[in-house]
Amino acid sequence: MSDLPDLLVHREEALALLAHQPSCVFTDIDGTLSPIVADPAAATLPDTTREALRTLVERIPVVALTGRGVADARKIVGLESLVYSGNHGAEWWEAGVASIEPAAAPYAPRVREIAEAVRNGIATPGVLLEVKGVSLSVHYRNANDPEAARREVLGFLAVHAEGMAIREGKMVVEVRSPVPLSKGEAVRSFIKQKGLASALVLGDDRTDAEAFVVIREMREAGEVRGLCAAVATADAPSELLAAADYALADTDAVGRFLAELALEL
Repeated sequence: MSDLPDLLVHREEALALLAHQPSCVFTDIDGTLSPIVADPAAATLPDTTREALRTLVERIPVVALTGRGVADARKIVGLESLVYSGNHGAEWWEAGVASIEPAAAPYAPRVREIAEAVRNGIATPGVLLEVKGVSLSVHYRNANDPEAARREVLGFLAVHAEGMAIREGKMVVEVRSPVPLSKGEAVRSFIKQKGLASALVLGDDRTDAEAFVVIREMREAGEVRGLCAAVATADAPSELLAAADYALADTDAVGRFLAELALEL
């Protein structure tokens, strides 16, 4: 259980923050907007959360900040009015225009090679490969022995994904390009590009902690007013909680918070 103050109880702090215009809400998808499920392809957004986002984005820009590919993220969220930053900042979609960070694009063939190696080299039941263009994820949540599967995946990728960036999340190992892209750098870039005065960031995993850290850095430097809220479930990473200002109990609480924020803005 987190000792962080509950953002639902203290939502007036978020309202005061976002009164400084221009402002933006950044939110992760899996584990934040949508519950984490055994098969990532089966993830869905609760209808109430989608409607809250639909209303909120009429009042303030919302960026879906995700490790998924943009096309997949758009399909899950189902709203074209959001901005989407996918593959940890390597892909963007805004107002119908898709783009890939030029430095990351050349690594797509390498990702395909690694994906083929994983398909042929890891046969552990319950290990699931997700290929996302310029990155891939190997999920081991469904393995009989998740920790043994994690060690196998990490050992395999240490050999077959040499030269790439390997990162861990909740029951998943990710392979990304070695280009210094992250959710944190995506947040920094968007804030500077749009000249934002304030930003609220919601997330549940280690990659979201990177965005929280950037918000703290920019806040301390006087570059933006910012707050971060962690989805503080039992498996929330310690680094996420350490970098957060507030907590939300679970994805249902996130949906309720977004709905109330949309009504009160």
